[in-house]
Amino acid sequence: MRILNIQAHPDDAECSCGGTIAKYALRGDEIHYLICTKGNRGTFDVRIDIDRLAEIRKGEVLRAAQILGVKDVRFLGEEDGYLYPDLGVRGKIIRVIREVKPEIVMTLDPLLPYEIHPDHRTVGMLAAEATVFSGFPHFYPDDLRQGIQPWFVRELWFYATREPNYWEDITEHIGRKVEACYAHESQVQMAGFQRKEVTGAPRSVEELGKEEFRKLAVGRAEKDGRRAGVKYAEAFKRFEVRPGHLVLD
Repeated sequence: MRILNIQAHPDDAECSCGGTIAKYALRGDEIHYLICTKGNRGTFDVRIDIDRLAEIRKGEVLRAAQILGVKDVRFLGEEDGYLYPDLGVRGKIIRVIREVKPEIVMTLDPLLPYEIHPDHRTVGMLAAEATVFSGFPHFYPDDLRQGIQPWFVRELWFYATREPNYWEDITEHIGRKVEACYAHESQVQMAGFQRKEVTGAPRSVEELGKEEFRKLAVGRAEKDGRRAGVKYAEAFKRFEVRPGHLVLD
């Protein structure tokens, strides 16, 4: 089975569904990543060059992907924090879906209550639209003229969702999930810096940042595990894909 995980930023997947990715890769599934923005503004460091940060974050997600067993990572290179619904970006996502030919697309839940980040909302919605339109040959017909055939995705899974209908047991894979989250060192530092500035905690920025990321990776998995009746789980809103529509599985 091929799975395409479509993310807004280089660190969106690991803490939400990294355990599932590791589990599926280990059982032999082919996992692909599509990162839509450069993540080049995800820092509190006024001195860093944003192009340099983009390269740092690219390296971090490549390391995280390697830890989890991801086969391929692609980048659209859009600007961090400036992504709003755009038909051109939707076309780029459709093209990747047609090239990768996944049975399942995973992406951020665009309808998450109180989701403030425009990149998260936009990528989730455009990825969902691209998933249901990728099989239609007259949507973005330049692909067809270039020999890229339409593709029918079977299922769409939203992660980072508040209304799941499916849980994956990741108890045996929680260690790799945490390791992959920690691969995003720039974001660990950012989380630690913010917590230290806000709380005045005496511990180091790195220690505080790792604690915050562990809460995201493990705390959420514990909560979802209780709902699923296992130690650690990840939650998804899972849909079957129909022509132009999503249907609850």
